[in-house]
Amino acid sequence: MTYRQLLGGNANFRHLWSGQVVSEIGDWLNHIAVFALALELAGTAYQGRAIAVYAIARHLPLFVFGPIAGVVVDRTDRRRVMIVADVVRAVLAAGFLFAQKFSSLPLIYAVGASLFAVSAFFNAAKRATIPVIVTDPEELLGANSLSASTTAATIAIGSALGGLVATFISRDLVFVLNAVTFLASAWMISRIRLPRRVEIAAIETSHGHVASSHSRVVAGLRRAVFEFREGLRYVRRDGVLAAVFIVAAGWGLGNGVARALYSVFGARLGELTASGWAARPRDFGISVLFVAMGAGGVLGAPLARRVNASGDSLGARMGRSLVLDGCGLALFAVMPNLWTASLVLIAREMNFAIWWTAQQTLVMRRTENAYAGRVFASYETLTTLMMVSSMYAAGAGADAFGIRPVAAAGGFVIAFSGLLWFLLRRKKTRAHAATDAPTHLSI
Repeated sequence: MTYRQLLGGNANFRHLWSGQVVSEIGDWLNHIAVFALALELAGTAYQGRAIAVYAIARHLPLFVFGPIAGVVVDRTDRRRVMIVADVVRAVLAAGFLFAQKFSSLPLIYAVGASLFAVSAFFNAAKRATIPVIVTDPEELLGANSLSASTTAATIAIGSALGGLVATFISRDLVFVLNAVTFLASAWMISRIRLPRRVEIAAIETSHGHVASSHSRVVAGLRRAVFEFREGLRYVRRDGVLAAVFIVAAGWGLGNGVARALYSVFGARLGELTASGWAARPRDFGISVLFVAMGAGGVLGAPLARRVNASGDSLGARMGRSLVLDGCGLALFAVMPNLWTASLVLIAREMNFAIWWTAQQTLVMRRTENAYAGRVFASYETLTTLMMVSSMYAAGAGADAFGIRPVAAAGGFVIAFSGLLWFLLRRKKTRAHAATDAPTHLSI
């Protein structure tokens, strides 16, 4: 089934997808201006730490509020959760106007953290709603694929629009437009009509358990911690999955450096490239790099599908792509201007799609269905925690030693993780050969 057929034949999914497109474009349109404002307020000596703290403020709420959001979404009307979340985010997004007016970095951090805390509820409700409104297995696969590719496209589109508006008009307009996109998303989602039995079940569950909502949240948190540990125990029992998690942790450490420093690179290269003709060259430079990142993701999706269908094993493709990913970051760190840096970033994101698809497929094939949710939750938690742990160190290191050597070091960490995968893979193969134990998947 084509995307056109899916959107044309399923009005509910079309409304949900339209809301995703509008709100994600607003997100990336807003990020450019926020990053540039944070760099401006921090001053040259503290730019790395300022961006690192903002990145951490955006990621941590996903851990704190994720388990709570899951409980809320399972107990209430999911469409209502998404609408309320969008309206609240529209109000919060206006906080960046005050951050600019009062030149307040702490307010930028607070608004960013609050937005992502509310987004945890929206994202949980959106994912839980898709299987309800898209019931056919073939359609569900297409819906998830379209949702993922849409995210990459909105990075490019939103970053381009954000850069143009912030550079040539004003950042205030960017912040206003971001707030408006949340309201537009709420209107689109309000047009979704869930099956009556789903609405009734949500309402009955909500009214029947209001008195014990606090205990349910506590129980949900405890359950989340328990299941996370169970997922890790399951992974430890499988040598291949354990190896994937080890190298993914290394990738998270190195990629945290990249996430912390991309905007700093963009701002400084933008000043070198556009200071003579752009009113806000920092905004322009950050925008160009994030457009390149989104474009690389869009171009990488079909490439990954083609490459990962080749004859050699998923493990070999995963290891090679991981090494190349680290080399790409190290090469990006030494690029002399904005345009060459953008080309390297496009290539890196295209290659990243290959490694990501290969390792996700490997984990899916290797994991029993009963443990799949916990394994993937553990994977996401581990990699994000590793990224967060390296972000502040990267920002502080960039302020002390410069952004190029720190970014290059992050690339070396990723490349080393790829080489480590081959060592662990060879060790696993030798162990099976020694015990004559067959593997159920070629790695």
